[in-house]
Amino acid sequence: MSFGVPPLTRGVKWLGGITVAVSILVAVLGESGRELARAVVFVPDAFFHGRVWQPLTYTFLDPDPISLLFALLGLRLLGASLEQAWGTRRFVTFYLATGALGALATALLGLAVNAVRFHAFAGNWSSLEGLIAAFAVLMPNAQIFLYFVPVQARWMLPISAGITVLFMLMNRDAWFAYLPQLFGLGAGVLLAGGVAPRNALLRAKVWWIDRRLRRSKLRVVPGKDDESGPFSGGRGSDKFLH
Repeated sequence: MSFGVPPLTRGVKWLGGITVAVSILVAVLGESGRELARAVVFVPDAFFHGRVWQPLTYTFLDPDPISLLFALLGLRLLGASLEQAWGTRRFVTFYLATGALGALATALLGLAVNAVRFHAFAGNWSSLEGLIAAFAVLMPNAQIFLYFVPVQARWMLPISAGITVLFMLMNRDAWFAYLPQLFGLGAGVLLAGGVAPRNALLRAKVWWIDRRLRRSKLRVVPGKDDESGPFSGGRGSDKFLH
């Protein structure tokens, strides 16, 4: 399955337009722009002190022009295809949810690491990682051009995770800046259906029951009829748990 350039969709237009508008306003409005940036960026400590909207707004600000350009390109190529398949409402919800979950997971880590707690996070790369995860899960055989090299979508998941971890290792003083991206990738796998939460809960219950049985040392003890064999004409199995 090849991956072509899809037409520009409504959700992508709105998300991209808001991102461009907020980023430009922050750059040109001086002190008012800085106030806008403080309101929009995600800071775990500010989130814990009442700025609960920030996990939904930090993806709309990218202060670096080159990063903004590539982020918009990724949104155009990945987002339009998924919006065509899902519809605008589901696509926008997925986009915002993966970014928000990436931020919330980062905030939890910030409870233990002060450098994370007081760092200002911005950019939509966490949501883009979620879109990559959705492609890998839902359309694994689709071909995506990575730096002009065709790559199957299934391989984009480990490639994206590897690139993010590599950036974290290369920037040891600011490794935490890439946490929302890493967590956004995981959120994308969960929300796209790669790991169904209902199945995960069922597996957890089975694991817990198995541990309880092992601790209780329960075992199956054969009855007399079982010792005679299955064709002995007895009245059937007579097994008990001990």
